[in-house]
Amino acid sequence: MDKPVLWNLNWKFYDYFEENLLTEDSDRCSDVNLPHTVKELPLSYFSHQETAMISTYVKLLSVTSRMLENRIILVFDGVMTYFELFVNGQKAGEHKGGYSKSMFDITGLCKEGPNRIVLRVDSHEREDIPPFGYAIDYMTYGGIYRDVWLYCYSQVFVERALIRYDLENKNAVLKPELFLDNSGPECSLTADICLKDKEGAVVASYKRCIQAVPGKSSIILEPQCVPSPILWDPDNPYLYTVDITLESGGRVLDRHHVRTGFRTVACTPEGLFINNRKIKIMGLNRHQSFPYVGYAMGRRAQEKDADILKNYLNANTVRTSHYMQSEYFLDRCDEIGLLVFSEIPGWGHIGGEEFKKVMMQDVESMILTQYNHPGIFIWSIHINESLDDDELYTRANALAHKLDSSRPTTGVRYITNSHLLEDVYSLNDFTYSDCNPDGTKLFKGRREATGLEYPVPFMITEFSGTAFPTKLWDSADKRTTHARAYARVYSHSNLSKDLLGIIGWCAFDYNTHADYGSGDKICYHGVMDMFRIPKYAAYVLRSQKNPEQEIVMEPTTEFSRGDNKGNRLVSPFMVLTNCDYIEVEMYGKPPVRYYPDNRYIGLEHPPIEIEEEIGVWQDLWQDGAITGYYKGKAVIQKKFLRDSSLHDMEVTADDTRLYGDYTDATRVVCRVTDRVSTTLVYFPGIIQVETNGPIQVIGPSAIPVRGGCAAFWVKTKPQSFSGNAETAEVHIRLTDTPVEKKCVKIEVVKSDMEVG
Repeated sequence: MDKPVLWNLNWKFYDYFEENLLTEDSDRCSDVNLPHTVKELPLSYFSHQETAMISTYVKLLSVTSRMLENRIILVFDGVMTYFELFVNGQKAGEHKGGYSKSMFDITGLCKEGPNRIVLRVDSHEREDIPPFGYAIDYMTYGGIYRDVWLYCYSQVFVERALIRYDLENKNAVLKPELFLDNSGPECSLTADICLKDKEGAVVASYKRCIQAVPGKSSIILEPQCVPSPILWDPDNPYLYTVDITLESGGRVLDRHHVRTGFRTVACTPEGLFINNRKIKIMGLNRHQSFPYVGYAMGRRAQEKDADILKNYLNANTVRTSHYMQSEYFLDRCDEIGLLVFSEIPGWGHIGGEEFKKVMMQDVESMILTQYNHPGIFIWSIHINESLDDDELYTRANALAHKLDSSRPTTGVRYITNSHLLEDVYSLNDFTYSDCNPDGTKLFKGRREATGLEYPVPFMITEFSGTAFPTKLWDSADKRTTHARAYARVYSHSNLSKDLLGIIGWCAFDYNTHADYGSGDKICYHGVMDMFRIPKYAAYVLRSQKNPEQEIVMEPTTEFSRGDNKGNRLVSPFMVLTNCDYIEVEMYGKPPVRYYPDNRYIGLEHPPIEIEEEIGVWQDLWQDGAITGYYKGKAVIQKKFLRDSSLHDMEVTADDTRLYGDYTDATRVVCRVTDRVSTTLVYFPGIIQVETNGPIQVIGPSAIPVRGGCAAFWVKTKPQSFSGNAETAEVHIRLTDTPVEKKCVKIEVVKSDMEVG
């Protein structure tokens, strides 16, 4: 089927389950659209048990006689944690695991006319399903939090296609594997394969005759050579589309579309190589959660996170800690060249036999679902930070290599001398902490970590976060120490011959259980907060950008005399920049020039450290400025006022055009400033948000300013959308201040999706 129906609208939600709901409605329900969480939470200080419930989702499916001549398939991209599917009161199937996709053929249970589709969703942290069974440092929420799709297929269809290939000399030898689902007798088919470049031009087209046996089967097609394809590379993420058409007697049975890229991957003791080019990993971990709604954020927000990681933060790698993440996120990583370390669900605990069975299913689901993403360079098939289980992990590694021989495997440890059963030894290493910020040992070497006398591929997959819980509104001294940790560790990683690279913990703050975090159910471990507002540490990676593309300069100070410990003045602070040098003006004295610090020579653009005081405590405070120079010219400047005061609120929206026929969302960021645009980090204000048109605020409409910023998401309301383009408005007021009210206009339009 070329275009499935996005089946996200007009569900009924019950925060309980009763048997009678299988066949009839109750008044105690809510009308919801997907993605949906079983309960919206406060930003902090909620009970981590609030989303642990058994709930019910109900929707009517209108079936025509023509649909009954085909096969009716429902696909669920993600339901947390376990669910049973019922059609007209009869059980159609079940699925364990909140991060894996599931598919159900419901044809035999449907009738012409309305059909009652019911999901009984168990959102408890069940010990038979990873990552549960013991403590876990992140919330998993609950509900149908990803998309649902409705397909109408013929008797035979392509459930999935893995575009397997070999790169030989400069050519690609295609060997697609088709996973067929045939509800009828064995039949002869023709598979028409068409490879198109990113402009849509046909690069190669060929046919293969195949036999479809009854039930589910897979067929690897005879090879086909494609001369000189453009290779996918992080700096040139070139993608192709493969169109697959199944035909029988000249009649089209199914069309299936896959996007992929061609590249080689190798992890050796000498490093990570993409297309034989060495790449040093400088990455971040990512949790997929958002304020208030947890996991229940759709396509645009998922894609935006990838953009933030690669285009804003300048990371070259993301680890999907600690579970399979949205296909939208992975698609966007492919498009922009962000490398992905993909991981199965788990956190420090291996459960019983049913747990292990589901874990093995997760390995299979992860690889088969994500196989065609060229950005994924490694599979993590080992429960994060679990102890050795040689029998289990030998099986998991063998399964991974059977399903995909083109990528290496790994498993993330927190212990040294663990048994290396995969291809790459990965370690979470928090050796460097704020208990010893001037320590010389930043992380363990390969031999100490692995306990092996011979070299093996080795990478560090976490550092910093738990050792540096840092808030946007912490003192400048604390936020600078956080940034300095990132600068030191990334620099030493780049100089290390032992390491493939290093991945920081983590990109974004996240909600957690009472066992972890800061007591308010938030882990402040990110280089950005939960709203994706940058802390100083974010600029360590960001400042490594090519200055020809973007000039970056972020001082780790607001020039607040007395904000540092030890009764210091402004110093010490850092300037995170890709400028050649800076000049600093303070106390009305002549500018002082500073150059990149040689303690960070592993970074292409080392930070600049300002440690001496230009003045003394008794000096009259004056306006100040930091000016960045590139190629001898002043290219950027930040000014600071002696008498800083509230002046304005800068408001930006990530997107000003949203789709109205399904739930679409975008973020709005507000920054409180003085008259030279310096962020007022400690301003204790409240913003009030109002909307007009077919949009609404996600979460509360009164939002505190923290760290000088306030942010929120707005989403469209499909039931209020006319179907024609219309303009919605977001009005934002900084309460009890003279700052002018701001207005963001958002165009709401119809998508090209078929939505139901």
